[in-house]
Amino acid sequence: MARFEQTRRGGWALLCTLSMMLTAGACATSSAGESDGAVVIDATPVSYDAMFCENLVCPGFTFCNSSGVCEAFPPCNYPQPVDAGVSDASSGVLFDASPNVDPPPPLCDDGFTCTNDVCLPDDVDFDGDGYNANVDCDENNVEVNPGAIEICNLIDDDCVNGVDDGDSAFLCTTIDTGDVCNAGTCECSPGTFDLDSAIPNCECTASPALDQGIDCASAINLGTLSDTGQMQMVMGNIVPEDRVVWYRFTAQDTADTACDNFHVRAQFQNNPDGAFAMRVTRGACSNPPEGGGDYTDYSWATDFRSTISGVLTGECPCTSSGSPMTNISTCNDNTTVYFVAVKRVPGSTLTCDSFTLELSNGVYDTP
Repeated sequence: MARFEQTRRGGWALLCTLSMMLTAGACATSSAGESDGAVVIDATPVSYDAMFCENLVCPGFTFCNSSGVCEAFPPCNYPQPVDAGVSDASSGVLFDASPNVDPPPPLCDDGFTCTNDVCLPDDVDFDGDGYNANVDCDENNVEVNPGAIEICNLIDDDCVNGVDDGDSAFLCTTIDTGDVCNAGTCECSPGTFDLDSAIPNCECTASPALDQGIDCASAINLGTLSDTGQMQMVMGNIVPEDRVVWYRFTAQDTADTACDNFHVRAQFQNNPDGAFAMRVTRGACSNPPEGGGDYTDYSWATDFRSTISGVLTGECPCTSSGSPMTNISTCNDNTTVYFVAVKRVPGSTLTCDSFTLELSNGVYDTP
């Protein structure tokens, strides 16, 4: 049998039983690095140089016992939860497990600390990181100690306040996979994306924001474009790749007496690698898209005069009242709401590059 006892040097000693009939001093101790024919304590692996332990190296959380055998340090004694008022000596150390009662810390003998679920000597640095077991929360990991920097990894790196404590963004400062810590992994915060591996963290922000223009009914309202010659530019990047962004505007047809300048046009002024396309719907969301397909340049106009399939079309020239003159159309009010849905072309490379979409009315003339 053997037991541990604190020494006056702050170290620890393995006390031999009387039956071993050892010489005086055979189980004395010395500080780390000293050698006085007794026990030497150093970083892992730990050596104990005594009568039965000469030249024996005990690995990990073990020590040389009085029989010259490497023996594991004892496990921590965790108090057992019981209902209030219950006492059962056979259950070991008990504590009241009533609601809102925190369990007490695990128990070890004096001079020992519960680390890695094992009672280890307070003043031994098993992993060699410069911090003894009484302050180091993981003596199996040289990168975990009170001097370490907490990062996002589900590990209590700095032995303070548990795993991944602190500002979520700071925890990911040195990690290139994201900018917000979530369950031990650095991820992109909502609305941001990591599209370029050469740029750390999440370099791309969705534009417009992910909660904008999500469908026709909630299309981003761009206001009114009059056929007096008004124009508006819209920019965005359409990420993620399966996203569709909806815009709406009202194309206003001002009163005309001779020629209607109404000419609505939507065209990409910048379309990186041809990655973007649009669909246009006139009048209401329930209407089918114009032409039934995708466009990079769309027009709807009345500023022309033409006969198509024997029918006179166009309103330039036009008359504002009375019976139309020969080859002259009536100047109608063509004011209409337009819905423009922008998406990515299937198979295009996903980047953060932005498109520029030009929307206008009365700026261009029908050739």
